[in-house]
Amino acid sequence: MEKFSKKNIFKVPENYFEKLPDQILEKRKPKALHYYLSGMAAAAVVVIGFFMFHGNETVTTSNNYQVELNEEVEYYIESGVWNVEDVLSLAENPNELLDYITEEEWSNQTWVDEGLLENEIFY
Repeated sequence: MEKFSKKNIFKVPENYFEKLPDQILEKRKPKALHYYLSGMAAAAVVVIGFFMFHGNETVTTSNNYQVELNEEVEYYIESGVWNVEDVLSLAENPNELLDYITEEEWSNQTWVDEGLLENEIFY
């Protein structure tokens, strides 16, 4: 090792360290823009996906909840736990509920003679 000289064998180009920061920044600019655009695209996908899946879940969940609730109410009525007064007391507008039930039942009736008077139907 003693045979080798101790002089510096590496040479640095002129103004290398003065130009180095500018060169690094120029190489970084396209990457920064790429990351920025990628981030914006990813955020847009996440937002759109959230609204698509969350919106569908809300509708599906409320529909499933309503179906389950209707089935449970029908079970209580059929088993005799609830009677008509109990169901009407749970309704927000019992008159509207009665009108709906009456309309459904009367719409399913078939009349032999369409010319019957109203008082003949009820008596």
